[in-house]
Amino acid sequence: MLPLDIYQTGYVVDDLEAAVRRWQQTTGLDGFQYIRHVQVEGGRYRGSPTTVDFSVAVVQTATLNIEFIGQHDDAPSCYRDLFPKGKEGLHHVAVRSSNYDLDLAAYHAKGFASAFWGTYRGTRFNYIDTSSTLGIMVELVEARG
Repeated sequence: MLPLDIYQTGYVVDDLEAAVRRWQQTTGLDGFQYIRHVQVEGGRYRGSPTTVDFSVAVVQTATLNIEFIGQHDDAPSCYRDLFPKGKEGLHHVAVRSSNYDLDLAAYHAKGFASAFWGTYRGTRFNYIDTSSTLGIMVELVEARG
């Protein structure tokens, strides 16, 4: 299992466009891409089916992918678990795993629960609730290819 390479930081934000503007003005980062109303296949929130409505804005730096997540509805979600509506902050770090099932089992064996999982564009992902020890979640993403 660990250590896995962190390739992304994910922030829950109240307003995607405002967050992008703040980061552009403060850091000079440009080239953000928006994915509106992300379509997750087989989405589950803490074991129950979910269709949480959220959009993201992402930008790739030389070494890191930065993601902003804005939830549109009031559905229970891994995003609202850490940040109620109107609050913002670092939500997760994402890691790619070439041994997805093994790494997921290792997190579960350590006592960490899966908060949200499914498939996006053919790639499995799983937000593991590590907030009790890290203050944030870890998103395990299946390495492809």
